[in-house]
Amino acid sequence: MTTKLYLTEGGKAKNLALLTLTERLEIQETLRKTEAKEWIRRYRLKVKETGKQQAQAWWLGVKEAIKKKRGQDGLDTLISEMQRQRHEVNRL
Repeated sequence: MTTKLYLTEGGKAKNLALLTLTERLEIQETLRKTEAKEWIRRYRLKVKETGKQQAQAWWLGVKEAIKKKRGQDGLDTLISEMQRQRHEVNRL
């Protein structure tokens, strides 16, 4: 049995254009946190597979691709969220 997760209350997917500003901001924040967590996971996996030096080279390439697509502000937002999550984990 699979559990379906919805980003809106009531368990029904909605047209994004019909969401309130608060709902859209909550979804955006969820996506931001999820993406940061995923990149942290991928980087750690790459370190295990190829070693730290090659993983860092790979990550530089990923960051360049993100910067081209989203701009420096988008990259900075992702990196700051990743750092926030890493510091949060280290505090536990």
